[in-house]
Amino acid sequence: MKIRKAAVEGSFYPADREELKNMIRQFLENAKVFDIPNLKAIVSPHAGYIYSGPVAGFSFKQLYNLDHEKFWKIFIIAPSHFSYFSGVSVGIFDTYQTPMGLVNVSKIASKLLTEDNFHFVLDAHVEEHSVEVQLPFLQYALPHFEIIPIITGEISPSYLGDVLKKYLDENSLILVSSDLSHYYPYENARKIDENCNKAVEGLDLKRLQKCEACGKIGLEMLIYIAKQENWKSKVLCYMTSGDTAGPKDQVVGYGSYAFYKE
Repeated sequence: MKIRKAAVEGSFYPADREELKNMIRQFLENAKVFDIPNLKAIVSPHAGYIYSGPVAGFSFKQLYNLDHEKFWKIFIIAPSHFSYFSGVSVGIFDTYQTPMGLVNVSKIASKLLTEDNFHFVLDAHVEEHSVEVQLPFLQYALPHFEIIPIITGEISPSYLGDVLKKYLDENSLILVSSDLSHYYPYENARKIDENCNKAVEGLDLKRLQKCEACGKIGLEMLIYIAKQENWKSKVLCYMTSGDTAGPKDQVVGYGSYAFYKE
């Protein structure tokens, strides 16, 4: 069995299973469930849990709206922080390991390798945290699911969206992993990140170009799909590391967003 071992347990989040579950429980208890019908996608940050966990809690709290009897296919679109490559890299492992157990990878992952610009680049996955930090939240919030992990390199967001749409059905959910601006003073960061929040609210691809999200390819892909499929969007929560656990002289922005169909 090909297991993708946890790379950031004990640093980005607790390595102890019970400590991790308690931390996630607290984040979810402090978040709000919105009345969102037919949830199609969420956007969640991917920093260390003490910094971005309170915001991520809002994204995953919306999974309470889903039918927990269903078996969900979670398409995770996440940026690369260590490898630079053309196209996207699909994590064709059998499972991903976290302190809360193993997460199964869908057979769809291997099928995606038949698409142009879809590859498997091992180095893109081994140390990458942008998929991994989402998994314990999923394990806590959903009883039945498997993942299709996709790390983005250089690729057209609209092309990525067109390919993904071929594989989506009523049991699918897209999870875009992204932080927002990095290392600006607190007030500057909030002004820059307002471009991200307004772009999501208005499904405004032009405004999105002023957004400094590390996962902007995933965000642009989501807005592209939303406009085609008549999805609505909602900003659930916005904070910076200066609001959660860090100083305010240099902060990272975090946004929690939902996309749905009325």
